[in-house]
Amino acid sequence: MFCAPFVLLAVSYSAAPQELPVLRAGIGHTVLLAPKSLFMVFRVPVMNLIHGLMAAVMLSHASTFANTDFPNTVRRTSYWNMFATLLLTIPLKADFEGLEFYASVSPALHPYERWLGPGTLLCVVVGLGLTIRAGRKVPLPWPELHLTMRDKIVLSGLFAMYIAIVVASVAAAHRA
Repeated sequence: MFCAPFVLLAVSYSAAPQELPVLRAGIGHTVLLAPKSLFMVFRVPVMNLIHGLMAAVMLSHASTFANTDFPNTVRRTSYWNMFATLLLTIPLKADFEGLEFYASVSPALHPYERWLGPGTLLCVVVGLGLTIRAGRKVPLPWPELHLTMRDKIVLSGLFAMYIAIVVASVAAAHRA
């Protein structure tokens, strides 16, 4: 599911407009634009991949096959369900965003273009709602969670990459 947006964006790259939205205020209202480049086209799927990797690192601490940080079965299951839900929501959102980008150049998807933005928003809202519901039996704080130094470095590195992408995107943008 994480690969689909990359494929859709690669296929539609040449037909994409010369200016792309960087920041939207609501569905369909662009606030910032930036010139088309490989970075600007592929930054959102990369950001979604970063989110997915972060969720996967957190999910690894609830594995039933490894030494888990959550000896309490109810808490472990709730923690696992929470991050598994996120790990499904993130690529689904990414797929909607890829379809939204591709729809502007695809005659087959063009009739559905106006529904893809709300579909993305609905995916995020439902996914976050299900995540909150799934995690209700493991409220913060998680005293039993013990991240290894490797996990802390990986999470910090992914977060730094995410922030760098956001900063670079805004730096390349201008008002719509």
